[in-house]
Amino acid sequence: MKEIIISFLLLIQVVLVTAQTGTIKGTVHDSKTNESLIGTTVYIKGSTQGTITDFDGNYIISKVTPGNYTLAISFISYDPQEFQIEVKANEEIVVDVALAPATLEIEGVEVVAKANRESESMLLVEQKNAVLATQAIGAQEISRKGASDAEAAVTKVSGISKQDGVKNVFVRGLGDRFNSTTLNGFPVPSEDPEYKNISLDFFASDIIKTVGVNKVFNAGLTGDVAGAEINISSKELIGDGEFSMKVSSKANNNTLTQDFLVTDGVNALGFVTNTSSPTNEDIYGFPNSLDPSTRNFQLGKEIGFGGGKQFEFGPHNNPLSFYVVGNYSSDFNYLSGIMRGTTTSGDIFQDQTSDEFEIKTAHLAMANLNYGFNKYELSYNFMVVHTAKLVLSDDYGMHADFQSVADLGYIGLIRRQQNNDNTLLVNQLSLEREFSKRLSANIGMSFNHTKGLEPDRRLNYLADYGNDVLKPVMGTGRQQRYYSVLNENDLNTQASIAYKLKEDEGDLSFINVGYKGRMVNDDFEASEWDNSRLDGNQNLPSLDKNNIQLDLIFNQDEFEKGKFANDEFASAFSVDKYIHSLYSELVYPLGRKLVLNAGVRADIVDLTVEYDVNRGSGVGSSKLEKFYLLPSFNLKYGLNEKNALRLGASRTYTLPQSKEISPFRYTGRQWSSQGNPNLRPSTNYNVDLKWDYYMSRDELVSVTVFGKLIQDPISRIEKASAGGFLTYENIADQAIIGGVEVEIRKNLLTFSNEETNAGTKLSTGVNFSYIKTDVEVNNGLNFTNNKTQLEGASPVLANADLSFQHRRNDLDLTTSLVAAYFSDRIYTIGAGGYQDINEAGITSLDFISSIKFGQHWGVSIKALNLLNPTSRLTREPNGEGAEPVVLKSYQKAVSTSLGLSYRF
Repeated sequence: MKEIIISFLLLIQVVLVTAQTGTIKGTVHDSKTNESLIGTTVYIKGSTQGTITDFDGNYIISKVTPGNYTLAISFISYDPQEFQIEVKANEEIVVDVALAPATLEIEGVEVVAKANRESESMLLVEQKNAVLATQAIGAQEISRKGASDAEAAVTKVSGISKQDGVKNVFVRGLGDRFNSTTLNGFPVPSEDPEYKNISLDFFASDIIKTVGVNKVFNAGLTGDVAGAEINISSKELIGDGEFSMKVSSKANNNTLTQDFLVTDGVNALGFVTNTSSPTNEDIYGFPNSLDPSTRNFQLGKEIGFGGGKQFEFGPHNNPLSFYVVGNYSSDFNYLSGIMRGTTTSGDIFQDQTSDEFEIKTAHLAMANLNYGFNKYELSYNFMVVHTAKLVLSDDYGMHADFQSVADLGYIGLIRRQQNNDNTLLVNQLSLEREFSKRLSANIGMSFNHTKGLEPDRRLNYLADYGNDVLKPVMGTGRQQRYYSVLNENDLNTQASIAYKLKEDEGDLSFINVGYKGRMVNDDFEASEWDNSRLDGNQNLPSLDKNNIQLDLIFNQDEFEKGKFANDEFASAFSVDKYIHSLYSELVYPLGRKLVLNAGVRADIVDLTVEYDVNRGSGVGSSKLEKFYLLPSFNLKYGLNEKNALRLGASRTYTLPQSKEISPFRYTGRQWSSQGNPNLRPSTNYNVDLKWDYYMSRDELVSVTVFGKLIQDPISRIEKASAGGFLTYENIADQAIIGGVEVEIRKNLLTFSNEETNAGTKLSTGVNFSYIKTDVEVNNGLNFTNNKTQLEGASPVLANADLSFQHRRNDLDLTTSLVAAYFSDRIYTIGAGGYQDINEAGITSLDFISSIKFGQHWGVSIKALNLLNPTSRLTREPNGEGAEPVVLKSYQKAVSTSLGLSYRF
């Protein structure tokens, strides 16, 4: 880390120059209302120097080399302006600007993602102008609230939460299968066969311009959705050019004092070194050691850069711009807790203490290219993301599988070492053409490839014979290694034509007609290697409990002596999914205050899954062919300049995930999961009514009432069998969801002094959600309870932040406290005698602070999870008066980080 910082500082010293400079400052306001315009872009054309206006509309650009320049000022929905200025040494030039509102274009009434911006105030303007009820969180707000990736960002939005041990988020109580994820409007595939959507923590905050959350649907959005379509817009160049670098170090109080166990098979940068499964059962061909190494004082780190440049070509000065981002990060975590399991009668068969060591690394590279010529706009986006997660868990204590030491209390150790190595490759190309003031078209294509690896998962059951002696447990699956690989190719095409019904520039009416196609191919292969001991209980080798060396008893010499088996069991399934969509929508003003958005979408779905899994016990195929006609209806009624009502109604559907309709059984740490080929798609009816009160450009009160009717809802349940497992069922004929969301953004204090170039702002943001789910389950599935809630649906969700911003000359300070709460919720629905598993609600609190010195230097400090609450899963008791059984409990620890950045 020291070498990185030294190199970073030396690089900066090379580019720093000393010269007498001048300063440009001023204010930007609305020419009609005289209201300050927050977040206006102000930059010097042909240079990398620029800024945005603060909460009082003030801006300052310092350390400008003397000379003649063009100062450019732009803000969404306003006509841009340029000024010819002369900067002199040691002098200050004041340029105050009054921007005139621009005539609203077609894009002003489309989905907010069409005109995303990084600034909070810009996004609020977009939300105000949109016909649909939309929400978005931009790069500015993401930074202020300390979110490190897209997943952390969207959980700051009302009605969205994260569930323990489950990838991705829940929107209004609806989990992964009910949501969809897009990047720049194109779908992206999942890297994990367990999930429909790609994990949102793939997308680091460095690449994010905005994250849009569409909970209300129109014809142009995907049909396979019920909770929300989450669209990530990647960063683009702002101004003529920029370049920045950053480094940071992070730690938590658990990893600093704990000896850290690290799984073998991953290099120092986080790349898995051995990914291929052995090919010969007659040779013990596993290159990775079963024995982890030990480290101490683990510090995470992050190194990143980003920048771009704009050029002009030809006699018409056609603009060509590019933007690139690179990032590497690593993180360490240690969890200590308990792990329990119960039978259908409520008896405990597992009661163990748990130690878990986790290492996460991520590598990211992104580039985009934009070129405008002859009324064409050509855009290309490229991104490659690699993530690796290493988890080693030691669970020690009582477990019914330790039959060999039944007389000693069934005590033993279960060691699980798991590596997940995932790569996403994205290519996106789009072209827009304006044929006339009334006619425009858009075509685009994307090709994505994901590769998800779980190479050499190692599982060992070791019984405790007392006196610090451990011995391997006999039996199938008790000494196991596992390899899996998922390859997914995802081709998307889209084309649309928009026609403005009237030539008047102020008229908003238009028709949009389009096509979207998605062609997905998944190939999943897994091999499970059984290394069951063949010694017999009397001849099992002994291991020192305080110095476990599994490589001494699992190696080529021991295998040749016939001490253990080396049997392979292969599984595979493939998925072909084709979705072809035609849609048409109309936007039409029904009066001066009322605007209609109505449309219809037709989806043709063809999904085929072929499988040969579970040691040959599951061989077959599943096929799903459906035609969906999906109407949508949205109204916006402007009560006045500051108040608006929006009504939305739509019909959508939810397909089962590919893995959910394959009977492949995946062995997890605490539960196994298995698909169900008999799953049916769900049909969803959605309605939303929203009131927005825009107090100012950065203040808002919003109230939304929503309801959903889901036919044939799909949910995860726990089924009774040998050992028990999780599976998926259409749990009822219908599920009813209703709720209310409230959001408030308010400035508590604002102060500015133009003479001293100082300003102070204290602001708060609060959002609250109440969600009610009502499900009368299908008794034919032998559910333990007749009524339940949907998995992951917290009745109460709340987020709050308090931010302090202070600016004085070249100093800019932002400090925030960010809190979040979710109430108790169902983790898994019980069936066949199993009671429901509940996740206890928790409150979290984060502290984030950043300070910028002049135009270049920045320092950031984060302290996350300050309350360090206990995460807990409990099972409802059997019988009256009994206490719930805690199945899992742990604390994540407080995490802190310190970062340094430099903008050139």
